[in-house]
Amino acid sequence: MTSWVKTALAALAALTLAAGSAAAQVPDPYARELAQRLARAETVLVENGYARAAGPFAGGVGNREGRRFSVMLRAGRDYRIVGVCESRCRDFDLRVLDIDGRLIGEDVMEDNVPVVHVRPRATGRHTIDVEMVRCASAPCWFAFNVYSR
Repeated sequence: MTSWVKTALAALAALTLAAGSAAAQVPDPYARELAQRLARAETVLVENGYARAAGPFAGGVGNREGRRFSVMLRAGRDYRIVGVCESRCRDFDLRVLDIDGRLIGEDVMEDNVPVVHVRPRATGRHTIDVEMVRCASAPCWFAFNVYSR
């Protein structure tokens, strides 16, 4: 992908994070930082046949706090949910629950770029739980996208 395309994608993602309906109002420079991190992750996923299915979803939470999001997933599709958080974030986790509230995927490793792979058995609204496990200075800002192929 050419440099200007990457720059354009990052700028578009920043605008979406700052004004998107699914995104909280993420202040600059955090919106820009999150957009750049999502754009890097998206480049790798697109090269592997994925396309963005939903997002970005974003918000700010404190240490040991979380948020819950609902997203439509289709049975049998291959999904990757990729999260990023800003530089003050030390550990950020994602969990995906099926339409019945059962855990079907999670990334709870000690890192700040969680990636969850799921292939739902049923079509419907699934829940994505985010948890800011370690944040140096609240609120820490996060974003995630849902990709499918």
